Amino acid sequence: MTSFVFTKEAKKIFQKLESAVRYRIEEKLRELQGQHDERSICMLHDAAPATHRLRVGDYRLILSRKDDDSFFIIDLGHRSSIYR
Repeated sequence: MTSFVFTKEAKKIFQKLESAVRYRIEEKLRELQGQHDERSICMLHDAAPATHRLRVGDYRLILSRKDDDSFFIIDLGHRSSIYR
């Protein structure tokens, strides 16, 4: 079962988002926590310390793999500005 943990900085960013966006992200994370399937989590190349990304509508969550079944959410934001 996959688990997600927000870093302190990512949690601050998450709390500043609009409530509708927060709701969509929470629903996506709940959906993925109940599964072993990680096909919607894509790998990132040459973006250390980030290892993966998760797409939720127009927003992206930047993840770092903690171990086989858990990820740290290290950053999140709109797709137009998250990779800069």
